[in-house]
Amino acid sequence: MTNNASSFDAADSLTRLLAAVPDGHRGRVEVLLSDRRCGGGGLRAMLDLIQRDQRPVPDVLPAELIEIYLTDDGAEPLHDCERCGLPVPVHAGRHCGHEATVERVYFPTCPHCGGRTGRFAYWSHRPN
Repeated sequence: MTNNASSFDAADSLTRLLAAVPDGHRGRVEVLLSDRRCGGGGLRAMLDLIQRDQRPVPDVLPAELIEIYLTDDGAEPLHDCERCGLPVPVHAGRHCGHEATVERVYFPTCPHCGGRTGRFAYWSHRPN
């Protein structure tokens, strides 16, 4: 029964994410999420965060956020917004142990709500 619940959660998260992708990018995002041979690791990591952490997804994701994942193969959702929890991409560098270094911050403020972004910014501002 747990496997069915996990499958439902994964399908629900995928549906929520795809529905929020702007129309002009949705087809490409769908391909990247469905075929690992095409790339899209950063988008799959974002989907995993949405599913695992039950992150809220805005009605429409900013096009500039999606464009980063489509143009930068090194983009990973290592930062998030302190206000809305949106995972935002950074260009990840080499990995030190389990942590990647950040070579480029694309969004010091959230492209959705304007909140500050950073590593674990959302969780550091949540009440216990």
